[in-house]
Amino acid sequence: MDQIIPLLKNIDTSLHYYIDEYGAAIYIMLFLIVYFKTAFVILTFLPGDSMVFASGTLAATGDLDLNSLFMLFAAATILGDSQNFFIGKQLMKLNSKKHYLNRLTSDKSIGKAKDFLSGYGRLAISASRFVPLMRTSVPFVSGYTGYEYKTFLCFNLIGGLIWTSLWLAAGFILGNISWVVENLFLTLMLVSLTAFIPAIIGFIKQYKKKKEALA
Repeated sequence: MDQIIPLLKNIDTSLHYYIDEYGAAIYIMLFLIVYFKTAFVILTFLPGDSMVFASGTLAATGDLDLNSLFMLFAAATILGDSQNFFIGKQLMKLNSKKHYLNRLTSDKSIGKAKDFLSGYGRLAISASRFVPLMRTSVPFVSGYTGYEYKTFLCFNLIGGLIWTSLWLAAGFILGNISWVVENLFLTLMLVSLTAFIPAIIGFIKQYKKKKEALA
C-alpha cells in the first residue's frame, strides 16, 4: 500500500511508461483512476486534470486513441460523481452525520461545498469540476442535502463533457509541440496550478465582499 499510493498520485507524469508496460489495459486503469477520484471523497488525491491532459498529449503522438479517451473519461467522471451523490444520499438516510460524515471528509470541506452550492445554485454542480476539493465535495453534499437527482444529473452531464473536452483538447493541441512532450513534468505542474485559478478568483471576490460589508 505504501508503494501503490505514491504510484497512483504520480501516474500522470509517468503515463508513457505504463503504456509500454500494460498496453491496451492502460485504458481500464485510466478509467478507474478518474472514476474513483470523483466517486469517493477520500480519494481526492488521485490525479485528475493533469492525467487527462497528459493522456491528450499522448493521443497527439499516436500512443493513445483520442476518441476512446474522451468516452472513457467522460463516462468515468459522470458515473463517479453520480456514485458520490448517492453515497451522500445514503448517509442522509442513515441520519447519523457525526458518526459517518467525519470519516469521509472534514466539516470545513462540507461547509465550503454548501456555501458553493448556495452561492452558485445549479451551475455549482458543473463549475465544481474546475475547483480543487469542490469537485468531490459538491456531488457528495448535493446528495446529502437532498438535492433532486434529475437536476443534479443534467448539470453533472454538462460539467463532465466540458471538463473532459477542455483538458483532452488542451493536451492534444499542445501535444503537437515538441517542447511540451519533452518537458511533460513541468507542463503538468503548470496545468495543476491553473486548476487553482477559479479558487483564487472566488477567494478574492469573497474578500472584497467582506471588505465592503465592513466599510
